[in-house]
Amino acid sequence: MAELVFIATTIFVAYVIFDVISKPKNQPATAAKKSQETVTTVNTAQTALPDQTINSNPSTPSDSLKNPKTGEIAKFPGNYAFAKRWIKDALVEEGLLEKVYKNNELDSTTLETIQKALQDLRAMEKYQ
Repeated sequence: MAELVFIATTIFVAYVIFDVISKPKNQPATAAKKSQETVTTVNTAQTALPDQTINSNPSTPSDSLKNPKTGEIAKFPGNYAFAKRWIKDALVEEGLLEKVYKNNELDSTTLETIQKALQDLRAMEKYQ
């Protein structure tokens, strides 16, 4: 079996080398003409864009939060331990929590407080 793989690999490598060597090299005049055509195509495409209406603010799903600083959209965390760092920081910045909790500091009363804070953060228009 190993011999067959070796033979197939050798044939493939020989084919690739032959194919690369046998292709004619691009001439600079041809490349310059192609680049000019590309520029013309790009210019016509740019002039067509203003006629169309582009929605610059795509609607975010209801189960996600948007970071107002970076524009990152993250799924709404079901568990505080799996929430992104910026969500935890936002909870503290908005005054919904007094600090960012570590995983070993989470108990049932803290989790209830955190879930309430997450729901309040979700309701804020700033993070939608």
